[in-house]
Amino acid sequence: MKISFSLLAILVTLSVFVPFFIFIFKGLNNTTKTKHKAENLLKLNGFKYNLKEVWNNKFIGLTEDKKVLSYVAFKPDENQVLNLELSEIKSCEVISDYKKDIDKVTRLKHLDLKIWFYTPNKEAVVISFFDTDEAFTEDYEARRIENWKDIIDNNLKVTVNAKMAS
Repeated sequence: MKISFSLLAILVTLSVFVPFFIFIFKGLNNTTKTKHKAENLLKLNGFKYNLKEVWNNKFIGLTEDKKVLSYVAFKPDENQVLNLELSEIKSCEVISDYKKDIDKVTRLKHLDLKIWFYTPNKEAVVISFFDTDEAFTEDYEARRIENWKDIIDNNLKVTVNAKMAS
């Protein structure tokens, strides 16, 4: 009787914790695969990154020499790859769109970073950080986009100061 109760307790405990660990492992595995895909794709360009971040199916990174900002969005039909020279970037702005649902709760619809360039014939680029059509839950995207906006702005100031000094 003691053995059967112990066996039952072990089975119940495993039935609770095993699915939890499987979900964690799958999530880590998916992030690692996305990171490797992005690095393999960008390795062809010869860039090495000191600042980089992977979330959902997206990658953003700043090269070691702080001259190129790279963004990759993996989509089922086609990957979006952007390599932006920081010396060409004029400014950037966070664009957010919220919607009110039936339950009167305001939810984030999409969150983008719009980048303008010095050359007037070059169109502004929109980097998507969050879209409800791609992901159903936020993963600290608001904090992430503010962090990358600050990184870009700080490196733009360094680039402008270097141009003024020369």
